[in-house]
Amino acid sequence: MTVPAIKKGRRPSWMTPFGQEGWGDVWFDRLWPEWRRDFGEEWSPTINFYEKEGKYVLSAELPGIPKDSLNISLDNGVLTITGKKESSKEEKEANYYLKECSYGSFSRSFRLPGEVEEDKIEAVYKNGVLTLEMPHKEEPKSKKIEIK
Repeated sequence: MTVPAIKKGRRPSWMTPFGQEGWGDVWFDRLWPEWRRDFGEEWSPTINFYEKEGKYVLSAELPGIPKDSLNISLDNGVLTITGKKESSKEEKEANYYLKECSYGSFSRSFRLPGEVEEDKIEAVYKNGVLTLEMPHKEEPKSKKIEIK
């Protein structure tokens, strides 16, 4: 069985009756390049979220975003990462032939599958990748009670 190809996160070709890109994407991208942003389809970092060796690990690809533009919070088991990627003045004033780099604010939230040791969460930002390691909270161990 042949699996339909997916191009740049778009729908498989069997789902788009007018071609691989879909007629709406092609026409709107050409005639109105900012339509995705204007209708709320803003830039969002790619995320990997998995469990390994007694901890949850989340990695986010955030190229071009300074560390001081990132914020991470944990509230009632929901981890939220926010940040902003700004273009320089020269980039804003340029006459583009093609513009695929995304700029602007983002916010991603994830409900953690279990409780974590909040004071032991480690966040490292290196080479444009933010990695969070969140150790599982240990289950309370049962205690044998001696009968007198």
